[in-house]
Amino acid sequence: MAISSTGLGSGIDINGLVSSIIQAESQPALNRLARKEATLQAELSAVSIFKSSLSQFQSKVSGLKDATVFSNRSASSSDSKIATFSANKDTAAGSYSLEITSLASAQKLVTQSGYTVSEGTITFDNVGGDSFTITLDSSNNTTIENVRDVINESSDNIGITATILNIGGEKRLVFNTADTGDNAALTISTSTTSGDLSNYDYSIAAPTNYDEVTASANAIFSVDGQPMTSATNTVEDVIPGATITLKEANAGAPITLSISQNNSAIKNQISSLVSGYNELISLINQQTSYNAETNAAGALLGDSLVNKLQSQIRSALTNPISNSSSNYTSLVSIGITTQKDGTLKLDSSTLDTALENDYAGVTTLFSDTNKGIAVKVDTLLENYLKSDGTFDGRTDSINKKISVINEEREKLDFRLQKMETRLYAQYNAMDALVYSLNATGDWLTSTLDNLPGVVRKSN
Repeated sequence: MAISSTGLGSGIDINGLVSSIIQAESQPALNRLARKEATLQAELSAVSIFKSSLSQFQSKVSGLKDATVFSNRSASSSDSKIATFSANKDTAAGSYSLEITSLASAQKLVTQSGYTVSEGTITFDNVGGDSFTITLDSSNNTTIENVRDVINESSDNIGITATILNIGGEKRLVFNTADTGDNAALTISTSTTSGDLSNYDYSIAAPTNYDEVTASANAIFSVDGQPMTSATNTVEDVIPGATITLKEANAGAPITLSISQNNSAIKNQISSLVSGYNELISLINQQTSYNAETNAAGALLGDSLVNKLQSQIRSALTNPISNSSSNYTSLVSIGITTQKDGTLKLDSSTLDTALENDYAGVTTLFSDTNKGIAVKVDTLLENYLKSDGTFDGRTDSINKKISVINEEREKLDFRLQKMETRLYAQYNAMDALVYSLNATGDWLTSTLDNLPGVVRKSN
């Protein structure tokens, strides 16, 4: 007779027994693997956070390794309604007086009454030597509107815009030059092949043929009392590296244009370096801490990579550089000191003094190509953070260890499955044997009970 359910012969809960044995066998190993994986996952997370913090610190360091950062200039105008002022990093510091007599203007001409259109050409020349000609014939319908359109659509137009003005029911052409300055002044000449293009000889030399609404003129101004002119209202050559935008005349009431070193921008960069380093030290302290009361340890406690990198960064930041031409050769000399907890502290007034006394020396301290602090720290961090660098290798190593744990789980699961199969086979065989023995016992008892003369003694 086949046994379809375990324990029928022996009365033993074979399923429960096998399950208990398997759990007793597997639980210690599973717990060990879980603890090991949790430790590795915590380490992986800590390494990722540490790498991210180093990358953020590097971005703050790299802002000081470029010497051009220290060449920032702040430009200002005492009255931006009169003129605005800007300067690039190379502009020398100083202050200038600006007086504007008149602004540069573009020419605007309006044809006088009596203008007619027929076939022929109109040629526009300016004083600067530019020229273009339009041709009017029956193919483009010689109307005032077509004269306007032909001018505006001409591919070799020298910057003239034509519009139409309706004066007392009479349409008149308006010519506007795009450029300002004396060289943009126009001479207009015509030729006729049929009829007459105009009742007048259109030439700027004969201004009675036009109403000049606005003359083409250069700006007239002075800087520090020196008279100057400009074809445009944007003046770039007077003060090297600076741009003056003329906006309104102020004859007799000069304004002041100023250029100064932008110390506040450099101070912000240096302050950012200090705060970035302190944030990094705070993270390191957290990840390498140990609480004796709770026995809780940071994920990177005793980690050789962290200890080594922290030491290297500290040395790169705090070791003096060689610069015989300056007294500012270390962070301490410009007011940045190390506190007991390893963080940095910035004395703003000491830094201000250093920037005022020796701007070039502070520049060298951070950004010198061979010895600057920011350059050294940035290079150090780049070697660790670059693709396939130290941190990528560390991450790969941890992930491989986690993969090994997963493989150990798979091996354990396979071993437990085989063990379970073996136990079920053993206990089911035992159960079948007990069932068989019980059945044989029952048969013997029944046979003996049926023998003649056999009387069972009652209890």
